Amino acid sequence: MSDEQRQQLDKLGPEESRTTTEGFLRLEYISCPLCKSKDTTLVLTSKDNLCGIPGEFKVERCNICQHRFMNPRPVLECLGDCYPDHYGPHQSAAKMPAPSPAEISAAAGQVDPVSAARPLYLRILPVRYIPGLKRFYNWLIDDRSQPVPFPSALLPADAVGRDCATERPRALEIGCATGEYLVRLQEAGWNATGIEPGVRPAGIAKDRGLDVYCGMLETCQLKAASFDIAAAWMVVEHVPDPRDTLQRIHALLKPGGILFFSIPNAGCWEATFFGRNWFVLELPRHLHHFTPVSIQTLLEQCGYANISITHQRNLSNVVGSVALMIFSRWPESRFGRWLFNYPHRPTFGMKLLLAPWAHLIAWIRQGGRLTISAHRIDKH
Repeated sequence: MSDEQRQQLDKLGPEESRTTTEGFLRLEYISCPLCKSKDTTLVLTSKDNLCGIPGEFKVERCNICQHRFMNPRPVLECLGDCYPDHYGPHQSAAKMPAPSPAEISAAAGQVDPVSAARPLYLRILPVRYIPGLKRFYNWLIDDRSQPVPFPSALLPADAVGRDCATERPRALEIGCATGEYLVRLQEAGWNATGIEPGVRPAGIAKDRGLDVYCGMLETCQLKAASFDIAAAWMVVEHVPDPRDTLQRIHALLKPGGILFFSIPNAGCWEATFFGRNWFVLELPRHLHHFTPVSIQTLLEQCGYANISITHQRNLSNVVGSVALMIFSRWPESRFGRWLFNYPHRPTFGMKLLLAPWAHLIAWIRQGGRLTISAHRIDKH
């Protein structure tokens, strides 16, 4: 941390002494969100490569706990300004690619039966009869990004039967956007509820008939210990206080309930190699940049156990990062534009071509995205 930043933090004067302005965002200097240390080192400086929010933004690393975080970061009142209307995850279902059949996978290795779309290999008559091809195909394109568990795979048989007699087992998604995952949860047998702070995407989800609260997790009045599972896909890196968020989710889960979530992996080769051009750096929206070690430590401190960290078989980050490197030299490149759009609109052929390499990188535990499950365990 620079001498100027230390002086800002050490001052006990008015709030303005701890804030600055970058573009049209008001930013505030903070201590490490996890350990509250002021001893930090600048890692990199970058602009907003995805949405074009004006300004230059910084990532620092805490010298005590090694957590990486944006500093200074947007003040709470400005967080919503970081998400313009064209922000990819907030687009309607009609504008986003449909999930592939293999993406709808259960924790027990089953595939959601509602995935009726036939993959390419089943459309070619001579090919469909090759022994083991279906299993190999599903394995190859399953990127393990958003598993949809069946209640029967997670809950005791008597509990499932008892709940089904009155109401279906309950699932909560934090940051549900337009509700794609909520629909898949419902189709798998869950009574699904979503929370979405964005007014526009929450409105789209409600128009689809989904049970969605428009607001923050902190302001939603939900009953404690009332959900069997919770999900938060690419959410934890966005929140100002990840410890508080994980603790709130812990309180909403039933004893033994499971949290499923995903985050970018700032500890992999992608982050080091691409630096400020890393596609999921995504400043100023990503306030935190976790590694497998830092997220596991935080989960344990928040009361979770049986933590499983899976490296996704996904090279979308790499494709997008290559696009940003091309743009840094040739801003009008059409090839760069095509690569840049791929992570949000993946094509079947490209995904199949990248799949073997994605599996290899995940196998050596260097995937750019992590899927994590953690159980609520109450210590007595």
